[in-house]
Amino acid sequence: MSDQTPVFIITGEQGQCKTTFLHLVLGLTVGLNVRVRGVLAPGHVRNGRRSGFTLVDLATGEHEELCSIDPDLRCEVHGRFYFRSEGLAFGRRALAPPDPRETDLVVIDEVGRFELQGAVWADQIDRLLALPHPPMIWTVRRRLLDTVIQRWTIGNPIVVDVRNASVMATASDVMDAVWEWREAQAVSVVPVPPLPQSRITGDPPLLADAAAGVSPSAPAILRRRYGPEG
Repeated sequence: MSDQTPVFIITGEQGQCKTTFLHLVLGLTVGLNVRVRGVLAPGHVRNGRRSGFTLVDLATGEHEELCSIDPDLRCEVHGRFYFRSEGLAFGRRALAPPDPRETDLVVIDEVGRFELQGAVWADQIDRLLALPHPPMIWTVRRRLLDTVIQRWTIGNPIVVDVRNASVMATASDVMDAVWEWREAQAVSVVPVPPLPQSRITGDPPLLADAAAGVSPSAPAILRRRYGPEG
């Protein structure tokens, strides 16, 4: 299942609103009763420069300061940021491997150079990918995209470039993956006849239905790449 479950990777450079795009996508999916675990990491800006990050636990809504550029000898230093032990512990709890029967989507905002160096969320990512997991959404800077895919051997990435992506189309594709995950979990728990290809009776309307009025020129999600290169 892990090899078949997609990892959506929202990509762009610093300041191109990856977290904002992710927040909008989650706003649409959570409205359809998707059970989400993971972290959102809104950044702070001081004098025009990134000055730190706060973590939001998407399962509980709780938040904790993660890091800051303000020197603190009690903190773990990565690059120019000082990571608070409380923030790291908070994030690691939020990213613990979920019960696949109770989770539809896992979010990691973001996977970057610190993780590639084996720090911050690297161990949590290794554990998540070592087990059957639901669909995931990661945010990754564009220049690190290929390195991240190769480092974690992501076999089924769906890459969403914020420069020209559609929030509605992305959320619709995420929901398709969630429905497939739910069906697979139901089949693995209780043997039932094969499900029809159509939507399960009683499920909430798919976002694709809601997007019927979207312009035909709206970008569509593509496997492996979603952007000018693809």
